[in-house]
Amino acid sequence: MKKVSVNKLNDKIKKGGVLPLLGVSLIVLLLTVAVYFVANYVADSYTQDNRLSNWNYLYTQKAGTVPDGELRIYNAQNPIVSDGKKSSIYFSKTLEPTDQGYNFVLITDFSPVKIRLNGREIYNNQFDTAEYVGNCYNAVTLEPSTQERQLEVMLKLPFSVRFETFLNPPSDPAFTSMNGFSLGLILMGIGLLAAIVFGILSAVKKRLFRSLFVSGLVFYVGIALALHLLPEVTYLFNTPIWLGVTAVPVHLTFMLVLLSLNSLFKESRKTAIALIFASAISAIAILASFTPLMVRLSTVLMCLLTIAAAVYVIHTAMVQLDRRIQYGVPIFVMCVFCTMIMVLAAIFMFVRQRTLYIYNVAVSSAVIIGTIEYVYISEYRSQMKNSEIREQSVKYGKSVDGISLFIRNMIQCRDESLFYETAVREVIDLVKKYDPENDDIHYCAAVKEKDGYTEVINDGVGSCNYQIIEENSLKSDKSCLFAETYFDYILKDDDKIGAILHFENIKDGLDVFFESMIEATYCGLETTYENTFSQIGSRDINIIFAELAENTELDNGCSVDHLVNIRDNSYELCRRIGMDDEKAEHISLASELHDLGKIAVPKNIIHKEGRLSEEERVIVNSHTEFGYTILSAYNDDPMLATAATIARYHHERYDGTGNNGLKGEEIPVEARVVTVCDVYDALISERTYKKAWSKEDALRYLKDNEGKIFDPAICESFIAYIREEEARAAEEAAAEED
Repeated sequence: MKKVSVNKLNDKIKKGGVLPLLGVSLIVLLLTVAVYFVANYVADSYTQDNRLSNWNYLYTQKAGTVPDGELRIYNAQNPIVSDGKKSSIYFSKTLEPTDQGYNFVLITDFSPVKIRLNGREIYNNQFDTAEYVGNCYNAVTLEPSTQERQLEVMLKLPFSVRFETFLNPPSDPAFTSMNGFSLGLILMGIGLLAAIVFGILSAVKKRLFRSLFVSGLVFYVGIALALHLLPEVTYLFNTPIWLGVTAVPVHLTFMLVLLSLNSLFKESRKTAIALIFASAISAIAILASFTPLMVRLSTVLMCLLTIAAAVYVIHTAMVQLDRRIQYGVPIFVMCVFCTMIMVLAAIFMFVRQRTLYIYNVAVSSAVIIGTIEYVYISEYRSQMKNSEIREQSVKYGKSVDGISLFIRNMIQCRDESLFYETAVREVIDLVKKYDPENDDIHYCAAVKEKDGYTEVINDGVGSCNYQIIEENSLKSDKSCLFAETYFDYILKDDDKIGAILHFENIKDGLDVFFESMIEATYCGLETTYENTFSQIGSRDINIIFAELAENTELDNGCSVDHLVNIRDNSYELCRRIGMDDEKAEHISLASELHDLGKIAVPKNIIHKEGRLSEEERVIVNSHTEFGYTILSAYNDDPMLATAATIARYHHERYDGTGNNGLKGEEIPVEARVVTVCDVYDALISERTYKKAWSKEDALRYLKDNEGKIFDPAICESFIAYIREEEARAAEEAAAEED
């Protein structure tokens, strides 16, 4: 995996490539927090009337004793003043007479509790036996009374002072309702229902298993939410072990979400292993805690490990932004969002705000899960589309032979008077080969003169306005124009329009493969047109193919410098591994045609910025066979025969896992040479799907893949050559400064 240094990360942020994404993550965070606080405000408005306020309190050193001294007042205007030296606290309040019974509810921070009414103990939650308990909810039923009563509450303080009291209508005090707990149950229901639906669809479609996984994740989040809030709604599970049992699932929710985000990346097994290891360590630490201090330390460890895990996933996402990964931007945004959320959650945990923590986890998990489901559904749609692409590509692959035949026939056409007739005939034959249903195509051709266009061919076209076609070409800066049922070729010589070919009555529209075939045909036609009508006469076939390779490179959005660099580097590398000048020159010239097969790869796939689907990758990889098919028709020419070999085998891997499975010395030496030069120059060049690598990173990649992708001896020679060139350039620069 390509490493991203801190300096490189800073460079990216300074250039503005990542900074906007960080801003988007922050906006998502603020919206999420806003949603929580709005929901929390609404929920509080329903419980405000039930709150019991105006208590008297005082800290005590000895648990269970009534303190001596003046009691302080606790209400909305006077919060409880902390006293870290004391481990217990005493509350008291005088209850007014009432003719109705009610439940007195007390919410604590896992504190052992004792409640007395008029000096008589009416509730005891392990106050005399435990340092902390597994529940926060405490409740006792108070009967009606015609007299004032003194209510006393004693708490041990294992963690913090949390003292929330309510008077609720009389009911079974062992259990109460809570919005968050109910939300957890609802999520469980939604997840279970979605799992059933996607399970049925998966059995039929066999393509929705990952959505089934998301349903399971929603179900798990519901369980974690309900379980984590269980201490808030019942005192039946009050043994200390329940604190850890209810804390682990919600903590692991973050880890599962991070693993889900990580699963969208390729080459991320190390990250997954690190996440699982961090999850296991923090979960064990929480479950193994049996004192308040250990609980505090394990909570800190849990937060730190989760934040570290989130940062590690961000690092993986950072790498993937430089690679051809689909949905890289939303995934990166979610990774950053998850890290921000975890930092916020850690703060909530440190200040002992469990409710804030759990809602933080629940809402953020819903946002991330929704994003993951969006990616899965988008990929499902892409898979459905790719099934159509797969069927079309089989038909398209068969037309490549026709492209090769077309180029060969056009190159052999030396007669200007027959050029247009040959061109339209060959184009129509190629279209029919791609789709036999197109058996009634009409066409025309015109040559540009000083005062307009002179039509030289017309087969069934009633009227063709060549001037409008020319204007459309100039506006779009394109020489191959498409519409729903027709296409045009605008042929140029020395950047001046010389002729226009028009074809119409194409059935079933123009799909991407059809357009790609026509563009490939145009590329060959344009090159042979320049050859046929050139003022300097017919040129050598090798020059024609060199120009065709340059046109293909430009059409693919790359620079011709790529071909020049490969040619120059191939020559030097061949000389360094012992070849004579003639053979080195022969291979270096042939190397320029290594990607000629991309002439037949659809441009929308070549220019795609996201991760390629498996079907699209197969099509791109087919350019080696496409190039071989086109060039092998000229095996009588030594240079083109070598070029055909290079085109076919330059994506072989030294370990035998390449396109054709050749291994080691089985791969022709000229292909092994070009492979190193091609990969190196591609890495240090900017493409539509990646930024340029530094030379140092590129050389490190070559070194790391010796014996895997590259011939070790050839690779070592190339690295030595580049090092020498860098040293020479540095010396020349130093000499100029002096």
